[in-house]
Amino acid sequence: MKIVVDQRFQHLAAEIGRLPQMMEEGQGQTVYNSRNRVVRFIMGGQPMMVKRFKRVNLVQQVVYTFFRKTKAERAFRFASEFLQRGIDTPQPVAYMEQRHHGLFTTGYFVSLEVLGTETSLLLREVHDYPPDLAEAVARQVVRMHSRGVLHGDLNLSNFLLAPTPSPFTDEGTDDRHFIMIDTNRSHFTAGMPAPAECLQNMVRLTHRRDLYEDLVRRYARLRGWNPDETASQALQLLERFENRRFHL
Repeated sequence: MKIVVDQRFQHLAAEIGRLPQMMEEGQGQTVYNSRNRVVRFIMGGQPMMVKRFKRVNLVQQVVYTFFRKTKAERAFRFASEFLQRGIDTPQPVAYMEQRHHGLFTTGYFVSLEVLGTETSLLLREVHDYPPDLAEAVARQVVRMHSRGVLHGDLNLSNFLLAPTPSPFTDEGTDDRHFIMIDTNRSHFTAGMPAPAECLQNMVRLTHRRDLYEDLVRRYARLRGWNPDETASQALQLLERFENRRFHL
């Protein structure tokens, strides 16, 4: 077992190293159990979330052992990168990698627990959604792009609306504050990504057409782009994405 613990939590390293076994024994509070499993634990008086990624197949075992960083390691390192760039995400605590006969099999990512509501529930699932919240989402996407952050799964479920403001909230904006989750597929650039990259990055926001177009138009206005032209391009990208996703 490979165990990497953030230096701020070294005093809990021994306990953290036992988390995979504790999960196998049914300890902790399961909060999500599908392709991946997420379990809540209290460690050193602090609530932590442990995400166990789905066990990989044989081909993936070879890839993640020799050629590519695991999802667990990327989740850990990318969370730190988000925070360094001023984009809030759960504080990374540790990651672990299990191996069998020298090949990687299962990864774990540990972070501090955060409180928040999935923005999809407040926008996508509401007929007359609040326009100020849509504006805040568009502003958050601009904020990420301006700091060279291309979230790898930029859908509204991965925007947690926090109950209180944060030091990450930019001065002069509204007091809505988002915590970004599921960051392990993200990419980073030295500055603002190219416009085409930014639009492509937004294609996963939502499949609800009116909401998607509204978010794109708001984003375009914040960037000083033509909203009509931007919305037209974005809708074409969404059509291509959906056709590839559902028909291939």
